[in-house]
Amino acid sequence: MREIRIAKPYAQALYDAAMEQDILDRIVVDTNQVLQLAQESEDFDQFLTNPILSPQFKGEMFQQLLSETVHPLTLNFLLLLALKQREGFLVTILQLFLEIVDLQAGRVVAQVTSAVPLTNAQAANLTQQLSDYSGAEVRLDLNEDAEIRGGIIVRLGDTVFDGSITSQLQRMRALLARG
Repeated sequence: MREIRIAKPYAQALYDAAMEQDILDRIVVDTNQVLQLAQESEDFDQFLTNPILSPQFKGEMFQQLLSETVHPLTLNFLLLLALKQREGFLVTILQLFLEIVDLQAGRVVAQVTSAVPLTNAQAANLTQQLSDYSGAEVRLDLNEDAEIRGGIIVRLGDTVFDGSITSQLQRMRALLARG
């Protein structure tokens, strides 16, 4: 909860600055790039959360790593986070930023967990079905978790559709236990 309270003003400020400069699409691309880096690189994640590294060092590292690939607004935002020692909240801030973008565009995000990657056709079909259900444009946030064994779990706002094999087996087990 504290994390969201800290992250939300930064996410809103990034959104406002991107809108003011009319570069929202570019900042969304940068945001996805940095999020992907944070999710795929354990070293980058450790760098973000290491309290021993100085804000100046972290700022210099952001410059070296990202100055040629992200827009100056994105880089300045990252430097500000380092200066204010909020880089540990970077992933949450960027995720909230994307939520603000989706909300302002009238989109809702569906968190989809599957045991195996969905094909493009499956993702398109699921997007259409969820759009029909919700009455809004839907963007899928796809995740994989082999522990669900098969099927999918979809979170759309407060609604959860659990069609995983694991849940079905648990329900059967409970029915059999009751007799």
